[in-house]
Amino acid sequence: MNLPSSAQAAYQPDFALHTLGWKAFQDLCAQVCSESLHRAVSTYREAQDGGQDAVFLLEDETGLSQEATVQCKFSGKPERRLKVSDICSELESVASLVQDGRATSYYLITNMGVDAPVAANIRDLLKAHGVQSPHVFGKEWLTTEIRASARLRALVPRVYGLGDLSSIIDERCATQTRALLGHLLPSLRIYVPTDAHRAAVKVLGEHRLVLLLGAPAAGKSMLAAILATMAADTDQLECFKCDGPLEIKTHWNPNEPKRLFWVDDAFGPNQMREDYVDSWIEFLPKMKTALEQGCYFILTSRTHIWNEAKLRLGTRNHQLLASGKATVQVGQLLASEREQILYNHIKAGVQPHDWKSRVKPHLTGISEDLNLLPEIARRLGDPTYTSAIKKLPDDLIRFINHPQDFLKDTINELATPQLAAMTIVFLSRSRLPVQGELEGIQMVADKFGTSEALISQAFLQLKDSFLTQKEENHEIYWSFIHPTFADAISSILSARPDLVGFYLKGAKTGTILTEAVCDGAPSVKDAVLIRTAHFETLAERLLEIPNEPNENENLFSFLSRRAPLPFLKRLIELEPELLRRRGRSGLWHKIAWRAEYRTFAQAHSMLLLPEDVRSRSCVDLERAALKDWDISFFPSEEILSLFRPHELITLTVKILDILNNHISQEITDIEEDVDLDFDIEDQFLKVTSFIKNAEVLAINDEDLKQHLRQLSYDARVAISACEHRQSEDQGTSVFFDMPTAEAPSSRGQRSTFSDIDED
Repeated sequence: MNLPSSAQAAYQPDFALHTLGWKAFQDLCAQVCSESLHRAVSTYREAQDGGQDAVFLLEDETGLSQEATVQCKFSGKPERRLKVSDICSELESVASLVQDGRATSYYLITNMGVDAPVAANIRDLLKAHGVQSPHVFGKEWLTTEIRASARLRALVPRVYGLGDLSSIIDERCATQTRALLGHLLPSLRIYVPTDAHRAAVKVLGEHRLVLLLGAPAAGKSMLAAILATMAADTDQLECFKCDGPLEIKTHWNPNEPKRLFWVDDAFGPNQMREDYVDSWIEFLPKMKTALEQGCYFILTSRTHIWNEAKLRLGTRNHQLLASGKATVQVGQLLASEREQILYNHIKAGVQPHDWKSRVKPHLTGISEDLNLLPEIARRLGDPTYTSAIKKLPDDLIRFINHPQDFLKDTINELATPQLAAMTIVFLSRSRLPVQGELEGIQMVADKFGTSEALISQAFLQLKDSFLTQKEENHEIYWSFIHPTFADAISSILSARPDLVGFYLKGAKTGTILTEAVCDGAPSVKDAVLIRTAHFETLAERLLEIPNEPNENENLFSFLSRRAPLPFLKRLIELEPELLRRRGRSGLWHKIAWRAEYRTFAQAHSMLLLPEDVRSRSCVDLERAALKDWDISFFPSEEILSLFRPHELITLTVKILDILNNHISQEITDIEEDVDLDFDIEDQFLKVTSFIKNAEVLAINDEDLKQHLRQLSYDARVAISACEHRQSEDQGTSVFFDMPTAEAPSSRGQRSTFSDIDED
């Protein structure tokens, strides 16, 4: 588009640009120039810049490239208007730039209002100093450019939080955006686009799928919300924020391709949840189909949770996720990005003026710390969290490097009703309905020695500092303002035996199964640790679980992964019929993944498994192997131990017969009947997984090893042939080919925090 010859545009309400800070305003100007002129900004300098905040190349009438200079003028006063005198200090630099051939075109951009006579006088001054093509643009022009360009909003998403949404985007998108962002919308006003942001935009555009990974407090949810907002604004996608993978199935319709699904904490919020992974195993083949039909998916996960879930997903994982092509590490910030994030949170926070002045000399130094993440910066802007910061800079450094310790200390210092309110939210898995009677409030009040009335008041006292109200599916509920708060409560509970007992008595059994781990079992990060002294109480609670397939599967999963053998033995002593329960047979794609067989094998190792249960289990496993070609249990010596030696020999002979006489024909049949509208590899999974799991039989058999290699090769050839025939719908999106400004070439002399303590 061509820039207007006048600096004036029809007045529009501004986007509170005065709240950006000088450095973020320069970033915004660079992106506006890049989008408006369709040229990448090539250099970006701060103070001591010779009069250039940004430069880019323009072609003159002869086709030669000439350097254009951009100078930014920022004011933190919302009503400030540009004066002619504001340019006077720049004129000497302008003349020098003109002489060097670097300011044939000169763009003065400001967040101040610009009157037409002032703009005309400034242009005349610039021409008098040799500028051939001067331009003066104020906040009116910036507002118009932002409102007119969805692509620009994608590059500078914080503008969604600076103005009234319905004045930026159409009302349908505005309504959906409010629903998507909810309590995060105010945070957009201080959002800093990072390399991770730009990488996520690119990955989502290329693959329609992105998994945002990072440590707690890295800003994954905020970035996901922004990507979803961009999709609603730019591609007119209908966006669904799903509470876990189970909700995706509710909203996915093969006949509705223009949909985006956002799943926060896709594999569990504080630790991996077995039921979430189970659901992904079932849904991932459908996701491949949805992607091919034009749907988009945005997932977030803590890195360590994803690493655990990835192993469990195995061959059912999506290729783009398994290879890492669709994953973006969110917490790997540049020093300049950490500076701007820290500046934004402290500048916009509610710290008193003297506190800002006191820490100001140390902010540049601590922004160099790789552990400074967005949520940590947010807490530094709120005096609620910083009362323990006294010795500088030592306490600031500890605050950044040990945030969980500071957070736990802060929570422990809360008034008793407030700590009780935090505990209730934790017991409800961070989803406590606002309306109606608060579940468990009387029990918590009795434990903490307070009253229901005081706890109810505490919720309002903690609002916007520790707790927030979220709205999803027309329901308003209390939640922690950040998931790390649940980690802190979990750690506090684990450290206090009296609270562990209370937790076991007060939490729902489903919460215990997914949030707790027994002493003596493999450790689980951020889980509530149940020590041996509480095993009897835990056993009593687990025996409350009804004998239903879904509940049984979750119980068996806990017993096989999060409880030691002595606890399982004690539970069987209390309830011998426990081992006659059955889990949900259709939940798992592979029979080896069903937790009941792992639990039965553990009981069998202690000679506690009834013979009829052992025999029935072996029949189930053999049926899966011979009917469904599912021998996923073969690599597991634990499960194989359920078979008697002669039973295992007989089954092995039948497996070898399938390998020698049936697999090759099955590969041919699948290739001939393949459905090109669905994922190719998934349709071959029956034979490829059978071949893979059979490798355990060939450890000492070279002939069988060679035969398996040949079968595997034949399957890969068939898959490649089918994929070659498969048509792909590329489509186009706003996420492709967006211009971006280059990162700053130097940090210059002026500190980002120079005006941090100015009102």
